[in-house]
Amino acid sequence: MNQNNDKVIYDYADKFINLANEMARSDRSGNVGIAIRFAAARYSAFEASMRTNNLAGDKDKQLQDFSNAFKDMLHVNLEDYIKVQSQK
Repeated sequence: MNQNNDKVIYDYADKFINLANEMARSDRSGNVGIAIRFAAARYSAFEASMRTNNLAGDKDKQLQDFSNAFKDMLHVNLEDYIKVQSQK
């Protein structure tokens, strides 16, 4: 990704996060987090279907690609929160 693309992605992500935070103010059950992960999975399945003409044959590769990307993003964000917590 380039810096311009990174900014667009972060801006989009912030919009989703802001909406999730707003929803979580009235629902502290964890449903918001589950819903946002479900939405990400659902949209990712749609995106995967657009990447290939043979989703059934490419399903395992798509699953691996999306899983690896999510794991990498989650790792970075967990490390950020660990740093924040260590400064308290």
